[in-house]
Amino acid sequence: MSTDDDTDFGADEPGAVLGEEARAALAEIDDLPLAERAPAYDALAARLRDELEQSDPSRVSPR
Repeated sequence: MSTDDDTDFGADEPGAVLGEEARAALAEIDDLPLAERAPAYDALAARLRDELEQSDPSRVSPR
């Protein structure tokens, strides 16, 4: 069984390189009460999606 403590977003795993800003945002979300985490993860995902779309407009996909 997995727990929150099992999650490691370290750069030593292939494909797991995160920017410091994203790492900090995830750490802040992990500190929230459980009931508040899902909306915070959704907001972070939306923000990252928007940033990705702005950085590569040729790959914009409709929502």
